Amino acid sequence: MIDFHLHPNHSIDSRCRLADMIESAAAQGLSAICPTTHIDLNPKRTALDRFIRVGGKLQYLHDDLIERYIAEIRGAAANYGCMRILLGFEFSYGRHFEELVKDFIDKFKPDFYLGAIHCLENIGITSKSEAAGYYRAATPERAVEDYFRAMSELVESGLFKTVAHFDGIKKYGYPFYGNSLTKLFEAKSEPVFAQMTSLDVGIEINTSALRRGFTEPYPSKRLLEMAKSCGVSVNSVGSDAHSAEEVGRDLETAYRLIDECGISVGKPLSDFL
Repeated sequence: MIDFHLHPNHSIDSRCRLADMIESAAAQGLSAICPTTHIDLNPKRTALDRFIRVGGKLQYLHDDLIERYIAEIRGAAANYGCMRILLGFEFSYGRHFEELVKDFIDKFKPDFYLGAIHCLENIGITSKSEAAGYYRAATPERAVEDYFRAMSELVESGLFKTVAHFDGIKKYGYPFYGNSLTKLFEAKSEPVFAQMTSLDVGIEINTSALRRGFTEPYPSKRLLEMAKSCGVSVNSVGSDAHSAEEVGRDLETAYRLIDECGISVGKPLSDFL
């Protein structure tokens, strides 16, 4: 098994050492992991998001810190021959800073990276402290419309081969909207899945939803079935861990869903099956 969505304490929202995550993964016998440190380049959120923690200190993001992060990942990889450790990032996406993301990828050339919608109207909808500020003001129809517009732009950008937590809007949106969110989301999904297929963009199965009181991961089984019908592949699985205890959590569920849905598997996941 692999876990290609991990947040050691280089990410602004994690306090877990990379070494502790690696030890947890090795103890579980995972064949490969990929730390996917948050990279948020939205110029309208610089004071909130544009940070990385290196050497235990949270600092404003700049190139020499990224180089130090890369050196740490590569050094760790050299010390764990029985388990592959890839260099990765999770990028927040927005059309108005698309070129900044592209330049970052071109410069640092990660082995694997995810594209994600974390903000709508520059408000963190996946942030516990911010999400209510968006959802209180938005109808469920507007929220789903905003989300899919952003998702379609992410896919259209051509920057990403893998979309993180496809229905991550439910993380904090569900308490506000309930089942109406699920119905609206499913009704809007098929055109984006078709767009993903035409542009060779796949999805991850992200098991963190199971730790947040949901009975299914991101995306749900119904969405995976819809994705399969449109020709979308699963390119990755990940726990979205922010602690050593969360590494590898519920990955068996992700693999079982792949089998149950009969959805195709793409790279890099296919390289580790």
